[in-house]
Amino acid sequence: MECNTTNNTEQVQYVDTEYSADSVEWCPIDGFKDVLACGTYQLEDAAQDSNQDENSSSSQSQPHRRRLGKLFLFTLHADISSESASDATGNKPLQENQALEMPAILDMKWCCQSISDRPCLAVANAEGQVILYSTLPNDGNREGYRLEQLSSHSIVPSPDEQCLALSLDWANAKWNSPSQIVVSDSKGKLNLLDVTSDTVAVTSLLQWDAHGFEAWIAAFDYWQPSIVYSGGDDCRFKGWDVRTPCYKPTFVSKSHQMGVCSIQSNVNREHLLATGSYDENILVWDTRQMRQPLSETPIGGGVWRLKWHPKHGRLLLAAAMHNGFHILDCDTITENESQPIVASYMEHKSLAYGVDWCRQDGITSNYGIPSNKTDDTDQLQDALSQCSVDDSGDTSGAACNASKTTQRRTGDEPIQVSPKRTVPSVDASVLQRTKANNETDISAKTDIEEFLASCSFYDHSLHLWKFKH
Repeated sequence: MECNTTNNTEQVQYVDTEYSADSVEWCPIDGFKDVLACGTYQLEDAAQDSNQDENSSSSQSQPHRRRLGKLFLFTLHADISSESASDATGNKPLQENQALEMPAILDMKWCCQSISDRPCLAVANAEGQVILYSTLPNDGNREGYRLEQLSSHSIVPSPDEQCLALSLDWANAKWNSPSQIVVSDSKGKLNLLDVTSDTVAVTSLLQWDAHGFEAWIAAFDYWQPSIVYSGGDDCRFKGWDVRTPCYKPTFVSKSHQMGVCSIQSNVNREHLLATGSYDENILVWDTRQMRQPLSETPIGGGVWRLKWHPKHGRLLLAAAMHNGFHILDCDTITENESQPIVASYMEHKSLAYGVDWCRQDGITSNYGIPSNKTDDTDQLQDALSQCSVDDSGDTSGAACNASKTTQRRTGDEPIQVSPKRTVPSVDASVLQRTKANNETDISAKTDIEEFLASCSFYDHSLHLWKFKH
């Protein structure tokens, strides 16, 4: 496939994933940042039994259609050319290392801390299981890596009960805290799991009813891992304190008009949180006051996944289902104003589902803030702490009037917006002072290339692409 350019994005490589692709995740562990996992979901074709008894009852139930999946593991060449999708030998940048058949994959996340001295990938599947995989070098003379199953855990009480594990998140993205996982499922429940570091056994700590319909998404507050956020098809965005039995949420927001399907805490900028919904809007929140969002940005498609930039948190990556992939500038956040869209990637031909930033050293670049921590890198947190907070208002509400499909809610009060509150960006003096720590002038935002991976559903495709800024 030829490389196409849309604005300041350019396709580098296309991969046919055979099954419908819905999840991509780059490994965050040093030494393994060139590793990419891609998950797929495929509904099995209806069974055609030519030997079926012609005298069988017409009321006989139809055969169960299995949800099939494949987990692909790729490695990325570190010396990828910015002008070509292959190197001098004709090898593609992304090289497939492994493809594992398994139940359909709904979500997956790499643990941000090594487990048993190896990167660990958690996979949520259509049979209500969470499966942990370790990443090992390939045997013999083969280059690349392979996945090896460590353990599995079912969130379903009975094997006969159909329940999909829809999303998961690790608690230790920011702090070296206990390895816990939160899982949302198709019954509207949330599940808190513990992963022991020595035996890598997975045990259930807590399960509770969170939403009236599917709980599409669950995510930790990375700065306060005892806080969990969830979104469901009941149009509710909720917070939970897992130090309690979770009989009652800490807040309930009705700010989204349709099902809430994406949430991510900003690991680099305290108090910042992003949510996305089928209502095609991205909301950015100050977690110190959850009565209303800081900003609202229409994106033109249901927001299935959101990913803050892993090194500085000033860019927000969105998978917008029917409207491709977009990158928002969240350097400065001002109420009543949308976030600028600085790049769009529109080369997929189907539903945009999975997307992630490549973290490989030497390929991705810092955007204003160095990866090594200095006193100046705390300015964003200091600036956030200066925001005023309006304590008026109430977000606890009645049940959503929308149907489980894509109908908008009716009769709700409009969102009340308090006076403008701005989250400042890092000033020029900080950019100059950090130059010595960065070896390059980070105030110059030209000729920087970020590499990303994305996938789409019905055209079963994985793309490697770059964003120039």
